[in-house]
Amino acid sequence: MKYKKIIFLIGLLWGLISFGLIEVAGRRGQFSIGNYLMDSKPFIAVVDIIKADNLVWLLKLLLLPYAVGLDLSIWTIGFIGCIFKYGNSSFQALGKVFVIYPIVEWFIVIIYTILGGVILVILPYYLISYAVTKLLKNINFYKNRYF
Repeated sequence: MKYKKIIFLIGLLWGLISFGLIEVAGRRGQFSIGNYLMDSKPFIAVVDIIKADNLVWLLKLLLLPYAVGLDLSIWTIGFIGCIFKYGNSSFQALGKVFVIYPIVEWFIVIIYTILGGVILVILPYYLISYAVTKLLKNINFYKNRYF
């Protein structure tokens, strides 16, 4: 239980650092994610961050929760907006929601960036712990069976 709290806090901190970097570096001037999403073709933010040539690997790693959060918001909230005819695609629907309701943009970016950090830490933790548990069960099974 103690380790799960620590893992969660690490993900939370990673998401907050990513959000801070986005706010300092990306939000200067009149930049709006809504306008960008309405005019862009479909993309995957995680792939774009990883393939970016102008970013050093440490900055890519720190911005990964933002990219995961943006992808999650596009494919959840944007898809719901697309169902209610806000746009032709989930990108346009999320962009239109962000333009119409700017406070929602702040809320979604903060929540989904933090959620992206938590997912990026908790998911590998559970996958690795599951694999180690299965491996140890198999080792104990064969150890008890043959020795």
